[in-house]
Amino acid sequence: MKAHLVYSEQYDFNSLGINKIHPFDGMKFTKAWGLISSEFENEIDGLWIKPDGLISDEVLLKVHSEEYLSSLNKSSTIASVIEISLTKFIPASVLHNKLLKPIKLACNGTLKAAEVALSENAMVMNIGGGYHHAFSTHGEGFCFFADAALSIVNSRDKGLLKADETVLMIDLDAHRGNGFESVTGNDPTVKNFDMYGFQSYPGLHDGDPDEFPYMIPLKAGMKDDVYLDILETELVKFLDENSDAKFVFYNAGNDILETDPLGSLKVSFEGVIKRDKFVIEQLAKRKIPTVIMTSGGYTKQSHKLIAELAKIVVQESV
Repeated sequence: MKAHLVYSEQYDFNSLGINKIHPFDGMKFTKAWGLISSEFENEIDGLWIKPDGLISDEVLLKVHSEEYLSSLNKSSTIASVIEISLTKFIPASVLHNKLLKPIKLACNGTLKAAEVALSENAMVMNIGGGYHHAFSTHGEGFCFFADAALSIVNSRDKGLLKADETVLMIDLDAHRGNGFESVTGNDPTVKNFDMYGFQSYPGLHDGDPDEFPYMIPLKAGMKDDVYLDILETELVKFLDENSDAKFVFYNAGNDILETDPLGSLKVSFEGVIKRDKFVIEQLAKRKIPTVIMTSGGYTKQSHKLIAELAKIVVQESV
């Protein structure tokens, strides 16, 4: 499989002072890219794909309601989504330029990654994206737009993915992907594998465990050995049961890290790398077109783990 990395130097958002009042590092994308480009200095031009502009309202309306998109013209709505009440006092035009534009660019990066993955049978990592708390009618948890769900619709519309072909989501962010599940829940072709800390936002999945065997709640404080044992057992079962899959998303949030202030799990730095290596190895050997998104991660180590994941993607895809 070919490997590609989707990134823009305009993914960052740090000029609003958000980094001082929220643990999210708005510069982690560029920090990660600096490490990645140093690692693959002679190969980077062949790996790098830049998203071609912001995702359009026309595409957003394929998943999101017009009322919701219109509501984002209010600073109070944006403040609610990022859960920083003080930002409601910042003009909406400033928030759009400094925050929503980078996020719309990263969303388009996920769409571009999906198009390339499907057209080239490739493994493509977006150094951003993974907004799995975005619903059709509202945003939550710093997630405005449902980039993975939008990518499914966009890929179908462009003839890259048939309506009856199976799509998998492997979500290993510390928090359950409630938005993605809500948007795609009525689509029987979309299968969800989600290991999440059920004692943190957004809480325990309310479905019957027998009906949702791969919505896997994890206890707070879970460490490497138990976490990796569950992953290695359950993910293989999930992939084997869905051997007809034509497309996979891997939402690779590194907020499972033991020092993460918003995650409830206690996986070590080395454990996160082992997790990513196992997932990528499983997908690479099955040769399923794959898109990886970086999602959550709220420590000073987050950008380093993103860079480590990019190295695994490139090395395992060769």
